[in-house]
Amino acid sequence: MKIRCLLTLVCFFTALPSAQAQTLIETLFHQPELNDTAAAEASVIGEVHPGSEKFYVRLGNYGETTPLVSQTWDAERFTGLSVPAGFQRGLSPEAESTAVQLHGREIGIWIDSDHPRPALGSLLPITPAYWWWDPGHAPMPFKETGRELAMSFDLKVPTALADGKAVPYLTTNFLFRDTRSEQQLWLAAIIFDPRGEARFPDTVHVDNWEGGTQLPILFSALNHNSRWLHPGPDSALFTDKPFSDDRPISVRVTAAELLAAVLAMKQAMPKLAAASEDSRDYQLIHFNINPEVYAPEGSRGRLGLALREVCVDLLSR
Repeated sequence: MKIRCLLTLVCFFTALPSAQAQTLIETLFHQPELNDTAAAEASVIGEVHPGSEKFYVRLGNYGETTPLVSQTWDAERFTGLSVPAGFQRGLSPEAESTAVQLHGREIGIWIDSDHPRPALGSLLPITPAYWWWDPGHAPMPFKETGRELAMSFDLKVPTALADGKAVPYLTTNFLFRDTRSEQQLWLAAIIFDPRGEARFPDTVHVDNWEGGTQLPILFSALNHNSRWLHPGPDSALFTDKPFSDDRPISVRVTAAELLAAVLAMKQAMPKLAAASEDSRDYQLIHFNINPEVYAPEGSRGRLGLALREVCVDLLSR
C-alpha cells in the first residue's frame, strides 16, 4: 500500500529551482489502521458529538442515524474499494443506499441523495475527520517561523452522477481558531467539482446552509493560482472529471498564505476586524475531507470515491 505520509525525515524536491529541502517536524495525524469490525463500527458515526482527539467518518445531515447498520451489499462498484464482509455500514440495509466502507487505512464513501434525502435543506456530507476539542491539545502550526501545514492522502472518484440541479463535489478543510479573538474560520481546497475550475478562485463565503457552522469559509481550487494554499510537489490538482486511478493529493498552507486568507476575510467581512493578523495566534482545531452532494428537491446526486492513508504533517520550509 502506498503511504503518502512523510515518514522520512528529509525529502528533496528537485522540482524546486533551488533544490530546497523540506523536513518533517511533526506528524499531527496519521489515519489509524482498523482491521476489526468493532473498531470500524465505532469509527462511523451520525448526528452525535464526536470525541476530542478522535478520528471518525461522520454522516452529517441524515437525521436520526444511530445506530447505523451493517450492510451486506457491496459498494465497490461505486467506490472502487473492496473491503471484507462486516466493514460496510450505512443508514439502511437496502442495496445501493448511502454507505461507508472502512477497513485498514482505506475508506470508501457512496452518497445517494435519494437514499436517504437530507434531513435539512439540500446538502449531504460524509466526512472523514479529526477533532481537537481541548484547546490545550490543539496544535499551533505557525507558532514557529518557517512552518508549513500539509494534508495528504490517495484518492479516486470513480462515480459522480447528477440529475437536475444536483452537484457532487469534494473538498478538504482545515478549521482554525484565533486564540486572541476566538474567531474560527474554515480554509478549504476544492479537489473535485464538475462545475469546473474557473468557478473557484480565492473566495470568501459563509457556511450558512441550514445545518452549517455559520463560520467564514475561505476556499480555492487546488491549483497553482491560489494565494491561500498550494499543492504539494507530487500532488494531483483540481479536476472536474471522475477518475478511477489512485492519485496523490497534498494540500499545503504556509503562515503567509493563512495570513493572506485572513486579510481577505476581514476585508470582505468588516465585522470580523478583531481577527488576529499574526499567524502564530491560530490553532488547528479540526480537519476533514468532505465529499458532499448538493441536491435540492426535484434533483438527485450520487458520488462514489475511495481514499487512503490520510496524514496531516507539519513541515519546515
